[in-house]
Amino acid sequence: MMRSLLLAPFVGVTLTTAVAAQVPPIVPYPRTLDMLVVDSTYDGVWRLSDQNQDGDYNDALEVVSFYSDVTGSVVLTNPTCVAWAPNGTTYLGDSTIDIVMALRDQNGDGDAVDAGEHGVFFHSATNANAIVMASIQGITVDALGRLFCAVSNAGTSGQDMILRLEDQNGDGDADDANESLVYCLIPNGAGAVGNSIPTKVVIGPDANLYYSEVGTTLLVTKGVWKLTDGNLDGDCNDAGEVTLFWAPPFGVSPFYWSLAVDWAGNFYVTDHSTNEQVWRARDADNSGTIDVSEQQLYYQTLASTWWDVVLRDDGTVLLGEAQSPDRWTACKDLNADGDALDLNEASQAYDSTAASLAISVRGGSMMRAPQLSLQPPIVPIGQTSNLTTWASKPGDLTVVVLSVGLGPNFPLAPWGTVEIDVSAFTSIGLGFADAAGFFTLPLALPNSPSAIGTWGVQSLSGDSFRLFLSNASLLTVTP
Repeated sequence: MMRSLLLAPFVGVTLTTAVAAQVPPIVPYPRTLDMLVVDSTYDGVWRLSDQNQDGDYNDALEVVSFYSDVTGSVVLTNPTCVAWAPNGTTYLGDSTIDIVMALRDQNGDGDAVDAGEHGVFFHSATNANAIVMASIQGITVDALGRLFCAVSNAGTSGQDMILRLEDQNGDGDADDANESLVYCLIPNGAGAVGNSIPTKVVIGPDANLYYSEVGTTLLVTKGVWKLTDGNLDGDCNDAGEVTLFWAPPFGVSPFYWSLAVDWAGNFYVTDHSTNEQVWRARDADNSGTIDVSEQQLYYQTLASTWWDVVLRDDGTVLLGEAQSPDRWTACKDLNADGDALDLNEASQAYDSTAASLAISVRGGSMMRAPQLSLQPPIVPIGQTSNLTTWASKPGDLTVVVLSVGLGPNFPLAPWGTVEIDVSAFTSIGLGFADAAGFFTLPLALPNSPSAIGTWGVQSLSGDSFRLFLSNASLLTVTP
């Protein structure tokens, strides 16, 4: 139930001033669905769905177009990054035409190419604050729906920074006055290209931002840097607010491009230079930095160009690379030794030579799967429990099912995993997710001893393209 607290910003719970001034974390999601992959050759986004639940995306109909500038109205040149937001909007950054797009599948057909489903969210050349966003490389979105973008300068254009974007007036973009902000101007980043190259920005469980630094001139230390808004003024441009968090072991010309962090505070950074390594670290002693004893080699292979690292809720680490073949390598630490170097701990979740469609991997983001919570989960007879499904996006159809209890989990392709007892179950209500993505079903328990016991609840939620099962929750009814 602790994770359900992350839904607070969307159900009317007020955040404290301190937390609101920081960056409320939401990613990685407690439950993940399909993966969106940005392709800078295709100039668009693919949607990868493991429809038959065999662990990969290589089968027929498991790779479909989510957005293409051939059919969509916004022409792209070099899309580099993609992020799925808590409200079901996809954001895409293009590092050549210097825009951020917003994409939303409104009609449930699995793509965002139709009229009204896509548009420019932020434009470097036309925004009211005259902020030049040259060469965007990474995007993350917090619990409040604010975007944080890692931006590196391009020649003499722009500056190395973490850019914050927020649609404050609800018009669908962040181009208006005060909707964009240089959240962090990277220290020593000005000047020659390569002094600072911020590439990926993530939100840690501690509500601080972290970004990966490639810096090739060595004026700025390579590795992972932490941003802490110490005086709560809404940015990290003051003294002491930008600190070196982790300088992974140097190999030959390390190129620390991508970055991810999980709920436990484990950071993953990729080095796709000649070292071909993925490092993992956790600040176990809460010192604020990573020391030698807190880091280890997580994965290593031959020639690879890892453009992104993406985390699934089941503990799988997905490494996206542009090589021959283009692929997503799925890594999972099966023996809990802290790495994925052992037998059967790495497999190919996507291989462009084996899949139904060949894509050129540039970046990825997991979509959020529906999640069910009960408030309260323990209720006396005659009282009411609210069964709330956080759907993948607003407007999703949601069906709530009640059973005599939980049962042995079994996969039911393509709808996910059944976790309730199917020997006796019934649908108790359905509806559509509201503008915040929630569908709440009040369940009034009869004032009868026959209702006493434990009941399994699960929901099926989604649109005409993809319905998916939520987690199951246990409802306990007391006298």
